[in-house]
Amino acid sequence: MSQLHLIQQQGRWLLFDGSTVTRSDSRPRLPRAAVVVSDFENAVSNVISLEGSPAHAVALIEKRLRSDGLIDSESKILIHKTRNVGAGYQTLFTAVPLDLWQQTYAWAEAQPDHCLLIPFTSLLFKSLRPGLGLVLQSGRQVSVLAMLKHDMVYRTALAYSDDPSDLAMTVGALAEQFAEDLGNGEDSLEPLSIQWCPVLVPQPDEGRNWADDDLREIFSLRSGLPVTSVPLRHVSDEQGATYRTGIDWIRSMASATIAVNPLSSRVAWAAEWALPLASAASLVFAIILGALGARWALGAREANARAAQLGSEIAAIEQRIGDLQARETVPDAFAATQAFIERAAHLQAGADPSASLALVRDAASGQVRILRVRLEEPAQAPRTAPGPTPPVDGYTLRVDGVADAWRGTPGMQVPTFVERLRRAGFDPQPVDPQGGGLNTRAAGGFFSYLLKSPQPSSTESRS
Repeated sequence: MSQLHLIQQQGRWLLFDGSTVTRSDSRPRLPRAAVVVSDFENAVSNVISLEGSPAHAVALIEKRLRSDGLIDSESKILIHKTRNVGAGYQTLFTAVPLDLWQQTYAWAEAQPDHCLLIPFTSLLFKSLRPGLGLVLQSGRQVSVLAMLKHDMVYRTALAYSDDPSDLAMTVGALAEQFAEDLGNGEDSLEPLSIQWCPVLVPQPDEGRNWADDDLREIFSLRSGLPVTSVPLRHVSDEQGATYRTGIDWIRSMASATIAVNPLSSRVAWAAEWALPLASAASLVFAIILGALGARWALGAREANARAAQLGSEIAAIEQRIGDLQARETVPDAFAATQAFIERAAHLQAGADPSASLALVRDAASGQVRILRVRLEEPAQAPRTAPGPTPPVDGYTLRVDGVADAWRGTPGMQVPTFVERLRRAGFDPQPVDPQGGGLNTRAAGGFFSYLLKSPQPSSTESRS
């Protein structure tokens, strides 16, 4: 439900509800939340220049007003804006008779729903920025406020009646006074534009202009300033009469920040009117959370499916590993097979009788006479751990012979024979012909040598 807007205008109350307006001569009972903009029955508002600390502004303003005869009883001083100017300061204020303030304040706080109470002067100031002024036409009262770079200028005037001629005379005088204030200030050369806001203007007779249009032209002509109107719309009263109003602009400027209600009331108002936005934000947040939850659920489902697939793959791999482990066990016949292979390798590395005899025969040709060739088995390295059999050194031949004096070169038969064996790849080692100590020659020309087997490559090349 939309909020109500109530304007206090020279002792009367204008209640705006949508496209209708209702007049009342007394403070109405508000059925729902409302914003009340009050002139406090023509309370004194102005801009005053003071010196000293702004903390003493209320007491100084009240003292100045009493000395000028503008008030004669206790008043509630409302400070709208304070600006430092040189060694002093300027203050925009409203002085409300204390009894009227208490009555209006108590009425606003006693409403069944939230009710913001906003002075007209606060509303004027809220709409301003440097280089911009505003004229508020509320019944017979016309007020103008301008915010300049170094100054604030405020003027207000009250016409004798609602007669168009009285209003025109009042607006013309106000415009001249305002232009004079601008000319006397420090910002006389600064550009300034004015906006015009009528609270409620009755529809004119056919063929005549709206009263606010005529007053706006008069103000522009007398002040020499461009004046434009705020956005306006039409409303009607209970009798069906049509009016033009700037209530939409007033509603856009009214807020809890410029209200004179207690802080708790302003916070409650802001909280209530922020509730739809908070609800919408909560709904959007819930939708986002739902979308995220659905996305996370889908992601979790995909992750579970992937985990199940990986589990199946791992189980298959473990099954294959188990099968391989079963195949890796040593069969019962492995020892016999290994012994057979080792024996075969040993035999492959063993002596080749025909090749060895041919090499020895070639080495002895024309030099010595070979009596005997015997194969000596090589010693096996002991096995200390399971694994391949340690390699054996090659086989060894024992050659026994005799050097005849009539063969070969005298005295060189055996050396020549040994040299030939070395060239054949053997490593001849002399031994005692009887198997005793090491001798190079034995008595009677007999000799014996141990021949290690030649390298396989040498053997193959010779063969």
